Amino acid sequence: MGIIKRQTIQSSIYAYAGVVVGFLTQGIWFPNLFSEQQVGLLTLLISLSLILAQASNVGINGAGGRFFPYFRDAERQHNGFLLIASLATFVGFCLCVLALWLARPWIIYLYQEQSALFVEYYYLLIPLTFCTVYFTVFDNYSRLLYDPVTGTLLQQFVQRLLVMLAGGLYWLGWVTFPQFLGVWLLAFLLPLLFMIISVARDEALFFSRSFVSVNPELRRNLIRYASLTFTSALSSQVVITIDKMMINSKQGLGDTGIYGTASYFAAVIAIPATALYKVSGTLIAESWKVNDLENIASIYRKSCLNQLIAGCLVFVGVAANLPNVFHFLPPSYSAGYYVILWLGLGKLFDMATGINGTILNTSRYYTYDSLFVVALIFITIGANLYLIPRFGINGAAMGAAFAILLFNLARTLFVGFAFKMQPFTWRNLVVIGLGLAVWWLSVQLPYPDAGSPNWRFALDVCWRSALITGLFGGAVLALKLSPDINQMVDGLKKRFINK
Repeated sequence: MGIIKRQTIQSSIYAYAGVVVGFLTQGIWFPNLFSEQQVGLLTLLISLSLILAQASNVGINGAGGRFFPYFRDAERQHNGFLLIASLATFVGFCLCVLALWLARPWIIYLYQEQSALFVEYYYLLIPLTFCTVYFTVFDNYSRLLYDPVTGTLLQQFVQRLLVMLAGGLYWLGWVTFPQFLGVWLLAFLLPLLFMIISVARDEALFFSRSFVSVNPELRRNLIRYASLTFTSALSSQVVITIDKMMINSKQGLGDTGIYGTASYFAAVIAIPATALYKVSGTLIAESWKVNDLENIASIYRKSCLNQLIAGCLVFVGVAANLPNVFHFLPPSYSAGYYVILWLGLGKLFDMATGINGTILNTSRYYTYDSLFVVALIFITIGANLYLIPRFGINGAAMGAAFAILLFNLARTLFVGFAFKMQPFTWRNLVVIGLGLAVWWLSVQLPYPDAGSPNWRFALDVCWRSALITGLFGGAVLALKLSPDINQMVDGLKKRFINK
């Protein structure tokens, strides 16, 4: 657990540094810098590129997470795994480019009226998808070699810093919007190049055909698992982005921009989970290889508790500061107030159930997880079809939260019955109670008046957040709800205070 704890902390630090940059850029600045339609365009391009990247990868990243222990051999260049992953992804990418070209007439027919800007820049999906998918290939490879930190640094912090710089060029008037989009694409290309350099620096950039060695049984297992994880990974990405696509088709780029900005705030809550998934997946796969169920159960139990603590802290902080945040946004963005809360609850449901998906994906029951994910698509689409016409973007957020709750409930019950792993204790309930109590206390304090200067709202965010962190964090430490957190704090005290 030491590796997971250390690397999760490092990844979380970089991720939250990126959150600060992203919050200021995409959460506050871009809605004031660009029109709602332009923000919607950026949101839709990123969402669709993520789906296309999953399709291009043809499940090889997921299969690598499960079977890389059988490839691992540095002297034999890991039996050509990187070359296999790169070539398989290139074939998938070419098929996606062909699909984009064939789909253009349909896109024009469907979106020309409400989303003309998207039709105009439709082909930007090609370079954006290329950069996105090959970053995931090299990031996944680096993670399998026990380095999840570099990819997190580049994707969560460096990329967002580059996006901010691109926005700065537009704000200064040095580039037009079409030129901004070109610079914006560089924010996705440069992290890919840095990721490749990082792998080369670690002497793991192997592309020699002579070392490719996959025995027939492993090849069959790899293809079968990649096919299933392709379905589940693609379905998962569709679930994450289908709400934005359906909002765009029904209500246009403007509402898509508002929803996308709101979803960014909600995504902040899940940052610790993203870091943990990157670190834990390889170790869970190694534990399955030697059938170490005790280690898997321990990681599962700790992930549920620690993610719930981190998620509750961030969710309460976001929810309590929303009145301040919306002061800095154009008035039209107030429509996203409850979107943030509903999507945030969905993220919290996901975090509270820990690494149930990782356990299923790396076990002999991985086919069932694919079925769960496919079912989730139909639940999400059905919920959106019913709720969006009635409640607009709030309906999409409600549908997403409901679908995630059902999905994780099914996963958790399956892991419980299949492996006899029940990760919840009284501590989880206490954490939820603490979160509710701290939120209630924090919103009782008065907020600045609407006509107050901006610095008053910024100051209120700072001290209210500090109060929430002190109350919630102090209670978690005092009650010793998480041994990992208490050990981490004790270690920091010894290092920086009791030298």
